[in-house]
Amino acid sequence: MKKILVSFVLFLNFVGFAQVTYTPISQLRFNNSSGVPIDSGNIYTITGIVTVGNEFNSPSYIQDNTAGIAIYARGSGQFSASVKIGDSVAVTGKLTHFRGLTQFDPVYSFQKFDSNKVVNPLILTINDIKSQDWNGYEAYEGMLVRINNVTVSASGNWNGNTNYTITDSTGSMTLRIVNGTNLVGQAIPSGKFDVIGALGAFKTNPPYDASSYQILPRSVYDIVTDLKPFILKPIVVSQITQNSFKVYFETMHEGNTEVRYGLTQDLEIGSFIDQTMTKYHQIIVSGLQPATRYYYRVYSTNQYGTSEGPLETVTTSSNGTSTGKINVYFNSTVDNTVAIPGNEAMGNVNLTEKLLERINSAEYSIDMCVYSFYNQPTIVNALIAARNRGVKVRIVYDKRTTQNSMQQLINQGFLISKRPAGDGIMHNKFFIFDGRDSNPANDWVWTGSWNLSADESAWLNNVIEINDFQLAQAYTKEFEEMWGSNTDIPNSTQAKFGPAKSDNTPHYFTISNKEIQLYFSPTDQTTTKIKNTLNTADSSIYFALLTFTRSDIASTIASRVNSGAQLRGIIDNVNDSGSQYLFLKNYGEVFDYNLSGTLHHKYGIVDASWQNLDPYVITGSHNWSNAAEQVNDENTLIIKDIFIANQYMQEFKRRYNDLGGTGIFTIPVIQEVKEKYIPYKVELHQNFPNPFNPVTTISFTLLEKTKVKIVLYDLLGNEIKTIYDGIADAGKTVIDFRADGLSSGVYLYTLYANNVSISRKMILLK
Repeated sequence: MKKILVSFVLFLNFVGFAQVTYTPISQLRFNNSSGVPIDSGNIYTITGIVTVGNEFNSPSYIQDNTAGIAIYARGSGQFSASVKIGDSVAVTGKLTHFRGLTQFDPVYSFQKFDSNKVVNPLILTINDIKSQDWNGYEAYEGMLVRINNVTVSASGNWNGNTNYTITDSTGSMTLRIVNGTNLVGQAIPSGKFDVIGALGAFKTNPPYDASSYQILPRSVYDIVTDLKPFILKPIVVSQITQNSFKVYFETMHEGNTEVRYGLTQDLEIGSFIDQTMTKYHQIIVSGLQPATRYYYRVYSTNQYGTSEGPLETVTTSSNGTSTGKINVYFNSTVDNTVAIPGNEAMGNVNLTEKLLERINSAEYSIDMCVYSFYNQPTIVNALIAARNRGVKVRIVYDKRTTQNSMQQLINQGFLISKRPAGDGIMHNKFFIFDGRDSNPANDWVWTGSWNLSADESAWLNNVIEINDFQLAQAYTKEFEEMWGSNTDIPNSTQAKFGPAKSDNTPHYFTISNKEIQLYFSPTDQTTTKIKNTLNTADSSIYFALLTFTRSDIASTIASRVNSGAQLRGIIDNVNDSGSQYLFLKNYGEVFDYNLSGTLHHKYGIVDASWQNLDPYVITGSHNWSNAAEQVNDENTLIIKDIFIANQYMQEFKRRYNDLGGTGIFTIPVIQEVKEKYIPYKVELHQNFPNPFNPVTTISFTLLEKTKVKIVLYDLLGNEIKTIYDGIADAGKTVIDFRADGLSSGVYLYTLYANNVSISRKMILLK
């Protein structure tokens, strides 16, 4: 009954009133031994960006963040005649193939969301292309690709509907010029050039192997004889301090490294240049002022000319006026036995009361961006009181039927910007406090998984709030894109939601020496950033998610497990279409959250026990789902910090134990706290809880890496079982002990390490 009720609630409150299941294109790229899609004949709905419109008179090509595919629908009013390069679309069609080319044919319906989106071609060698698993997972066919430094075995002018052989340093393949493109009749390059095009396939008979691949340029602009460096995205900013920041970027060809910067878009201050010729660029911009926004642009120059990147912004760290304080709240129990000393997580927090504290402390402005707002009269009253004392309040809301608390604000004259009808939802839950005044010290961002509803005890959630000027400015920029203006009055004609938004906010911040990344969906390729973070896992991946339907994220996790990382996970909605629950159970301890209430978290933790392995937390509103990646408005924080990761691990361990999980958790020795909390001897701590039934936690602390054995005895001294026997690292190790098969009573557990033995009592009550 619980799952039926949850499904109904999700239908109303999570995915909105019109639910569409989008399939990642990567899931359609699996072939049989002949090179034919194994799911041929099935009907799917996909979303993506058009990379070929009607240049070939069909097929067109589209791709999402996972893969690409051809779309065959020729004729007036059909897909190919109705779209152009850069359109953001959804397509429903039948999966099939034509002479080796995987495609949709026929197309049953399509919808255009937005236009002028940019897809950067994937840079491949000819060997990369021909080494695809054409009889397995076919990674590159259907994508927009670029092959550099090729020559062609022909001269004169390009002919239509003609195949040519191109060669790079790794091999040779077919380049096809399609009749009707403006390439026909143009001069064939006599030397090296780069070629961009859709990666197609054509072979008359099976097997449709690597010999079928061909690259199809779309226009004269896809034959690149200009061998300037050509700057690739993303351009990454890191190591932001009060007075400097470091820029990383790559180029297609070697060139020098330059950054021009200024306080305006004119980049009037100057530049930093490194004349070393490279494809992999990094440079520090220094001599800056604290808490200041700078415009910058990267450049690279070689013998063929200069390439430039897009105009970007970065804000330097504050000089102490913005404290960088970070608070993490959980509205359920946590397990402090795995806390780094002095880093105990805050559990059983009343999130409404915490939000009220922040609202009541606001001095100038509150920007409120929420998916849900009902049965919260105290928050309504606090917002009214804030406005009455002069605080400027702006609200962005979902397209849903207006809920009671939101309606109360509207009745009081509050203005809102509401997402228009259509696919996707405005799923954010963030606030920006005092981000619009001239005082950077009081800027707070509040975000997480919690919707503003009164059912806190039934829905498990986390919230994180951060005091930082730069972060607040980034959230404000995203807010105002949905608000439609930077004034107190919303502008519905300028407001943008979902795929209509642009990737226009900074992504990298340094806050109190913590590296923090920020991404907004669906514009910022958040799933790619989540996968990149999970790919750093060397020791462990833990996650707690309402829903998990992205197969590409699941595949990333599986790859890390195969490389030695430990997996523990919890999913609430295991029966959602496309759920990765059963797949991931093959790789580790993954639980169905089948207890009362709803696990509403959307967090992941990487390498939480090892400071030197770069521990991360991924959190925010973004479920690991197709809707979150492709159509919903979402926000995601990725935080590199051992203390934040440890706090989330405390929440995770409690949920893991509640579901019957028993395992070993390691708590690292941290330089910042060891002077205060350093153990002066081997310690065996009292088990918790005690008395217990049937699981309790035993922990011990070591000064150095040591062989440890823990043995359980009855009161007569008879050995019952060995609880632990292995090498433990310095610091605190936590072991979950399950007493299945034992009778109620008092037992002794004894630790043996370095010629030391320590015993404690535990009480089992069944």
